[in-house]
Amino acid sequence: MTMLPEFVSDVTRVQSKRPSRIVFLAIAFVLSGIPVPVATAAPAAPVRYLSRPDLVPPAITVDLAAAPTSPGRILLTPKDTTDEQIGPLLVDDTGSPVWFAPRGDKLRLVMNAQVQTYRDRPVLVWWEGAFVPLGWGQGTVTIADQGYRTIAQVGLDRGVDLHAIRITPQNTIIVVSYRTTTAVPGQVTLRPVVENVLREIDIGTGRVLMTWSSLEHIPVSESYLRSNDIVAWDYLHVNAVDLDQAGNIVVSGRNTHTVYTLERGTGRVLSRLGGKRSDYTLPPAAVFAWQHNVRVLPNGDISMFDNEQGATFPPTPPTRPASRAIVLHPDAATRTATMTRSLSTPDGLGTGAQGSNQTLPDGHAFVSWGDRGRFSEFDADGTMIYDAHFTSPTVDTYVANRVDWHATPTEPPALLARRTSGGVTAYASWNGATEVSRWQLLTGPDRTHLAVAADTARGGFETVLTAPGDAGYAAVRAVSSTGAVLGTSPVTQVRAG
Repeated sequence: MTMLPEFVSDVTRVQSKRPSRIVFLAIAFVLSGIPVPVATAAPAAPVRYLSRPDLVPPAITVDLAAAPTSPGRILLTPKDTTDEQIGPLLVDDTGSPVWFAPRGDKLRLVMNAQVQTYRDRPVLVWWEGAFVPLGWGQGTVTIADQGYRTIAQVGLDRGVDLHAIRITPQNTIIVVSYRTTTAVPGQVTLRPVVENVLREIDIGTGRVLMTWSSLEHIPVSESYLRSNDIVAWDYLHVNAVDLDQAGNIVVSGRNTHTVYTLERGTGRVLSRLGGKRSDYTLPPAAVFAWQHNVRVLPNGDISMFDNEQGATFPPTPPTRPASRAIVLHPDAATRTATMTRSLSTPDGLGTGAQGSNQTLPDGHAFVSWGDRGRFSEFDADGTMIYDAHFTSPTVDTYVANRVDWHATPTEPPALLARRTSGGVTAYASWNGATEVSRWQLLTGPDRTHLAVAADTARGGFETVLTAPGDAGYAAVRAVSSTGAVLGTSPVTQVRAG
């Protein structure tokens, strides 16, 4: 398999005493003149596991679990400016980890983990790389299979941006990169402008099939972001890409308050939803601004996270009472768009940066409140039935999704066994295994003579098993709900207590 060359710019991430969400608001503060506030709360104590002391995922506090949620687990990509580990994190509804892959640090971020489809199979995708202080990323996209093996990486000479990743039914991937230029069509300017470049790439060969440049199709006059003679003007800021039913590319322009539909072959703008040149009339309640996570639903509706309330970009002060997860229905015949759903937290939370809005098959919605480090689920009637947040105030996630993910890791289960006054106590885990229902503890006098000494239900990421006797060796077996043995740990010597 041929991969595109990986290039990660030597860019230093913005440093701040504020939680990491402020890093992603840094450019907003620069442009608006608002001082960067300082966090006063101390980080929460990290979660630690005896069988996997190398894994220290951020803790999650569940505030509401009022009704059955949709099937699946919660996929997050926590980030933090402290020394906490960061990386893709899969948790259950109690906040207990199922899989954690620490891959980044304060200078190299990991973001935007999703479950998508590649070659008719579910895969994990995520972005990792350097954060550019002007508000975008330069890195690579990793694609992993259901054994957590990396099967492809997509990179560009200028680096792939963190915001948008879309694998297509044709086994291509659409990604975005950012670049600064003074070559603005129809204008003579010395002020640097940020241009967004979309590329569709064949994952198997690395061949670029399409290149689309924003300045060739979208004029800078559509922007709501005030320009600045010192900082490069990010007039568009593409932060989401999807496909509609016809295969056209749907793009979110955060700083133009617009959802664009592009002809896939030519890049021609077919329609605009929202913004200064909207092809659809929106009632006042449906007008959105500074949006994130635009998606095309199976019926053609558009879902998004509306950041208007929490944004602080003069000269357009917020007017909404709270940030919203909304769904719009564009009617091509009447050229009108109506709002069919609007979800906010009961306490009227405002989110200035990041955020996501996922419509689930049963009509529920799973919403991330972006830089607030909080995520919620609403039922089909719009009632909040689940609400959780990262325990540490310094941790947040770019998006949060409820995913149907089934995996069996290639690495074996992990075990720590200790001799105690009552016999043997074992701590068992298997990072990323989604189908484990029970654990069996095997003990014996040597490595070749082991027998089942205990059997217990899985008790979270790490399960504790106890067995009587003074066995010198131990192993654990992971068992499915049907009784199938999924994996066995290496045999280990029982440690002194």
